[in-house]
Amino acid sequence: MSPAALLSSAQWTPVGIKGLEDAAMEAVQATGNTLVTAGPGAGKTELLGQRGVYLLQTGTCVYPRRILAISFKRDAARNLRERFQRRCSREQAGRLDSLTFDAFSKQLLDRFWRALADPWAFRNYRVSGILSRQEFNEWLLTAASGLNDPARPSGWAAKILGKAPTPAQIHGVNYDAFTLGIHNLTLEPLTVPTVPGFLQFALMRREIKRDPAPLTFPMIGRLAELIIATNPKIRDSILATYSHVFVDEFQDTTGVQYSVLKEIFRGSEAVVTAVGDDKQKIMGWAGAQANNFAQFKHDFLNGGAKAGHKHITLSINYRSNARIVEILNTLKKRLAPDEPNFRPVRPAPNLSPEQICSVLVSPDSDSEAVALAKFIDAQIQDGLRPRSFGLLVRQKAGDWEKRISPAFERTGIFIRNEDRDVGGASIQDLMTEPYAVAVSDGVELLLRKRGGVVWTRVIDVLGELEGIVEDEDPERMQEIAIALDKFHAEYAVPDAEVVATAEDISRLVEKVEKFFGLARLKGLGVQYQQGDFFDRVRNATHSFLRECTGDGASWKNALGRYRGDDQVPLLTITKSKGLEYDVVVLLGLDDNDWWSFQKNPDEGHSTFFVAASRARERLFMTLCQGQRTAKIGEIYKLLEEAGVRTINSDSITSIRT
Repeated sequence: MSPAALLSSAQWTPVGIKGLEDAAMEAVQATGNTLVTAGPGAGKTELLGQRGVYLLQTGTCVYPRRILAISFKRDAARNLRERFQRRCSREQAGRLDSLTFDAFSKQLLDRFWRALADPWAFRNYRVSGILSRQEFNEWLLTAASGLNDPARPSGWAAKILGKAPTPAQIHGVNYDAFTLGIHNLTLEPLTVPTVPGFLQFALMRREIKRDPAPLTFPMIGRLAELIIATNPKIRDSILATYSHVFVDEFQDTTGVQYSVLKEIFRGSEAVVTAVGDDKQKIMGWAGAQANNFAQFKHDFLNGGAKAGHKHITLSINYRSNARIVEILNTLKKRLAPDEPNFRPVRPAPNLSPEQICSVLVSPDSDSEAVALAKFIDAQIQDGLRPRSFGLLVRQKAGDWEKRISPAFERTGIFIRNEDRDVGGASIQDLMTEPYAVAVSDGVELLLRKRGGVVWTRVIDVLGELEGIVEDEDPERMQEIAIALDKFHAEYAVPDAEVVATAEDISRLVEKVEKFFGLARLKGLGVQYQQGDFFDRVRNATHSFLRECTGDGASWKNALGRYRGDDQVPLLTITKSKGLEYDVVVLLGLDDNDWWSFQKNPDEGHSTFFVAASRARERLFMTLCQGQRTAKIGEIYKLLEEAGVRTINSDSITSIRT
């Protein structure tokens, strides 16, 4: 946008929506660091999208500086990017870098790795997963036996630190504590306060000496932090690039990720906007800090109101109806009693309270599955789509799939276990991978007589692969369009309704890959640039597409199965974050499924809150007679306070849509 076209702050209005609540508008136009508490359904992604548009359309983010948006998960980064693209011009969208924390840290390491000095210098590296439990046990033995030998990693660590744990202390570390240890150490200044941190520090030394060095993403983050901490000019170059920073799902930020954020942007002129919800802290097992909000206030809001620093709380819930919001407000009392209540924008449907939310009790697991299948089938017959339901579980989605699928299949409904591994990736994760999206869109294009919106998506990918957009090089984009039309004319499937075999779809995928260029497809994601991650995603995509051709499926049906059309999603509560469903059924609200609740009640309450807040219209929890609920008695007490009744599972009725 040219300077002449810039708007003043007073002239600017939200783009593509009717408006924002006053608190959200305040956050969009904030001039200083801002922490935004955005509860479920508050529209946090929309807020960040509008803030980005505001910064560019008013010239607050001065050309050619950019906006950095970092998220915990890839799908969140993608959603924000897509939301932004719908709200502004392509030129403006090109000035937003929407990345995950891991991708951002990896970019820093890839660009500046030569700045690392001994003992952390390396020649090459690959992205590696965390140690398996067997590898962890072997590492404990290795570390304990090498404490007195400086030539071995643990002995080297002991010498550098000037202290070491005893072998007994090392063997006393469990697997979960070990995986979290890297979040509690720093390389500059060198601080290793715990035994799990010592084990991670020594492991980093072992891995860095290999060629290529197998590095986990937390290790990559620690090395990126070290580069910034020891090279002020590199920090200055990053700050010269980004004038504004967004952090999405801030409550999930890990110790490593927060350290990178703080090392670069604390005390700088860059304006940081962090958006999240302390009530939805359920990623502690993955390293999320327990005190992210307090830490941000200390590090980024210490200038106070005079510096434009603010903590803003959003209160409107755009997702759930009034009855469900009422229940969420009761649950909120346990998590954030001082926060204002959520305010709904939609009334509850004209149903009795127990038909909107209740605990469904069944005599046994078979009766439970039959009742749920009957209810969901009736809702589908009345016009609700299968993907409008969300079957949520605390853990072990595979076990629940086996338990309920037979009853659903007898009614012609298929369950889609989004957590299931399909050859190197879970189904849910696979659907967001850039390679998988591009290839499946290419396949869909060849199943259509006319491309329509799919043709547009494929053209956009081809432009991205060449690093151009239509506005910049219309002649080249025209050449690409002609080539795409030729490809479609030559390889389009004559009849998408005929049966497709696994070999058929593999051949078609190979043609799509050849047209895109396999090496270029690898360039679609920063996560593909090291190690075998790209190969695993590619293998999972091929494997799952082949699987979807079973039982005599047509081309069209196979692709529909791959994408989950007409399937009811089943997923863990953790995987459901950021999603919403018309009807949520939380399976197994009992001590068996919630066995760890008493170990960490705060996280347990947050997990239940996340599950309940996914529901738009109706919310149900299931319980089989004879299952104990004493360990989660606090949840049942809150439900009772909210007026949630217990009814027979066959008592729920359909709503005609």
